[in-house]
Amino acid sequence: MALEVRAIEEQDIEETVRVMKEAWTYAHETWGRGFYPEEAHEFDMAMNNMERFTAAMENEHGFFFIALVDGRIAGSIRGEIFGESGYAMIRNIAVHPDHFRKGAGTALMRHALDYLKARGCHKVSLNTTRVLVPAINLYLRMGFVPEAYLRKQWWGVDFICMSLWL
Repeated sequence: MALEVRAIEEQDIEETVRVMKEAWTYAHETWGRGFYPEEAHEFDMAMNNMERFTAAMENEHGFFFIALVDGRIAGSIRGEIFGESGYAMIRNIAVHPDHFRKGAGTALMRHALDYLKARGCHKVSLNTTRVLVPAINLYLRMGFVPEAYLRKQWWGVDFICMSLWL
């Protein structure tokens, strides 16, 4: 298995959208059902589309990387750096279920963290739900710590803000 992480390119967007939707749908069906409202999941799916991914790719303060396994997209991570503040936010990370527990999520996270360090960031945060235990375990392994409990943050669902000081 050859694993590579690189910046997304325009020709990658359509497959990246498909992979992300399949990953998030799997996560919703496996861990989120009964916890994360169906309307919220449908909203998230509608927001993750080619136009938004293209805009994210073109954002001068954004970062957007994909993991390829044997040349096929296995996952993605994207976020943004807030100007010259030294603070960054990971907006989302997704790994296709076929690639769970095979290193793609760790490789994406490491690549993003190295990128942020090289750009002078001192802190990066992300938000997650308490039911996404595999994701939380990845974040903890990478050194993130829970920093805040965000009560009824999104669609009435509680989130956890996790941060890492670089």
